[in-house]
This record gives sequence, C-alpha cells and structure tokens, in this order.
Amino acid sequence: MARAVVGQATIGVVLAGGRSRRMGRDKALLAHPECGSFLEHAEALLRTLPLAQVVTSGARPGGIEDLVPERGPLGGLYSVALATGADAALVIPVDMPLLRRAHLAELLLEGQRRGCPCYFENCFFPLWLPLNQPCLDYLCRAVAGSAHNSVGALLRHLGAKSISLTNDGKWHRNINTPADYLGLGMPDKISENRFLRDH
Repeated sequence: MARAVVGQATIGVVLAGGRSRRMGRDKALLAHPECGSFLEHAEALLRTLPLAQVVTSGARPGGIEDLVPERGPLGGLYSVALATGADAALVIPVDMPLLRRAHLAELLLEGQRRGCPCYFENCFFPLWLPLNQPCLDYLCRAVAGSAHNSVGALLRHLGAKSISLTNDGKWHRNINTPADYLGLGMPDKISENRFLRDH
C-alpha cells in the first residue's frame, strides 16, 4: 500500500532540458504573456506552493544537468532525483505557460494523499511523482536503455492514478512551434514572419 508523503518532502521541478527543435529556439527563454520568460514564470509559479525547494532540470545556469544525455524527461528526472534526494516531485514542463496554481495545488494534495504518481486525465504533465525506490529503479533502467524510456511507461509501471479534470479549458496546452507561441496572444502582436526573422 502506498504511503502518504508530507508536503515538505516534495520539491518542484521545471523540465527545461529539451532542444526545442520545432520552435527553432530555446522555449525556456521565450517571453511569457504575463511577465518574464517561460522559465521564470514556471519557477515563480511553483514557488507559490508549499514545496521544499524548486529546481530546474536542464543544462543551463542554475539547472541540474542530465547525468546521461539524450534521455528526455526521464533522464532529467533521474538526475534531479539523485541530485536532490527528495522524496517526491511536482513536475511541470517549461512549455506549458497557461498552468495555474489551483491545478498544481490540487495535484499536489492528491499526490500526497494517495502516495502514488498522479496526473490529470489525457495529460501526463503536470505530474506528482514519488521518488521512491521503485521509481528510482525504473528511471535508472530507462536511462541505461534496459527499460522503455517514456513517461507513460514509467507511470504504468508505478500504477499511477489519473485525476478527472474539473475545468478543462486550455491550461494544459503545450507551446511547441512559432504558431503555438503566437496563438498565446502576445501583447506586442508580433507576426509569425517577424518572430521567425528576429529569433
């Protein structure tokens, strides 16, 4: 039976180690519609929650670089788990700028209550993940190439729980391309041609 994990043992993690191939530039550094960059906004959002600390996964200043490169999100989570020794993590991707505190707070509470990985239906991120031995063992095997390297496979292996969405909307939308980014309705109304030219 899974055990509950107290709030102070949970850290916040921003996954920001991707190559942003479809965007054509580092998504973490894109201007957020509200303020700062995508990365700054994500970190600030996590800091509004009762978390032990907030860290960023990725080879960037202040970030936790992957111990094994080119292993995607699981490689980032593996490195964060070893670097922090945390009991659990509330994980968000840097390219989900419409996330709101209420959704993350709900996920955090549900994960702590259940003691097993929790995510919202049809969307693996954001994710509450206990960094217990079964999880660490799977992450280790995934980065070594002896287990399927996907978030879905990890969650199935750990018996994750899907939480129903009470208010769907577009808050879980990923921003992967210039068109996605321009669809956020940036204040300066830049055109796609200008975005591509300037970036």
